[in-house]
Amino acid sequence: MATIQKSVESVGMKITVNHGEVDGKIVKTSKTYGDIKEGVTDEAFLATAAAITSMQEPIREKQVKVTAEDLVEVA
Repeated sequence: MATIQKSVESVGMKITVNHGEVDGKIVKTSKTYGDIKEGVTDEAFLATAAAITSMQEPIREKQVKVTAEDLVEVA
């Protein structure tokens, strides 16, 4: 029976902001930032998202930690 080996390929931060209502529809956009350190703490992650969006007009709605993992089957 083979085992699966997992390694983190990359970590990113996706921030979604709310621009409010335009022509009767809520407008949201998102931006993804790469090269986030794998060992980032949750507190540092949230503080960074807050710092980035504090310099913008739209309201920060959510932030998502995006982790890409490489899975390899080892015999």
